[in-house]
Amino acid sequence: MKKIIIICLMLALSFSPITVKAYWQAFSETLGEAIPQEDGFLLVSGIGLTEDAWDEILLYIDEAEVYDLQTGFAVGPADIYEGDTVRVAYKPLDQIAGDFPIAEALEVFIHAGEPGSADFMVVVSDNIWYSDEGCVFVTLDGKYRIVLDEDTLLLDSYGYEMFFEEITAGMEMFVWANFVTASFPGQVIPDKVVLR
Repeated sequence: MKKIIIICLMLALSFSPITVKAYWQAFSETLGEAIPQEDGFLLVSGIGLTEDAWDEILLYIDEAEVYDLQTGFAVGPADIYEGDTVRVAYKPLDQIAGDFPIAEALEVFIHAGEPGSADFMVVVSDNIWYSDEGCVFVTLDGKYRIVLDEDTLLLDSYGYEMFFEEITAGMEMFVWANFVTASFPGQVIPDKVVLR
């Protein structure tokens, strides 16, 4: 009986927001300018957002998820052009190529922080409820409490309007926000949301 209880607890923890948060904390982020390389690598030159980030880093991007933050749509590595502002979540590989450390890109966000771009992407948790405010949920990582009201432009990844009832747990949501409070979780009322 003890073994069954322990196994159940391990399975529950393996899918909890706490575990997801810990998983992502094992990786680093950097923000900078994209310089695509002829051999399929992406060189990012810019600002380190963590202690482990470098001024310039060479990234494997074949397996990365690539998103255009001006539209909220998924794109491919071929859609990254020289000079694009990118935010990259990556896994350091402790390898050096010439003067650059090498890492494996997990997610690449194009047009990060540029005018008209999404402020952030979140994953919808199963903690969704409806109130006088509209549709409300806390994100999977617990960082934000998102309030969607009748003034929120809600679109799918093809640009068609969606309804609150169509939002389900696990959806990725690109958010253009009116404001985000400094509290935890941050309180967010978006102008526009793209779901995929």
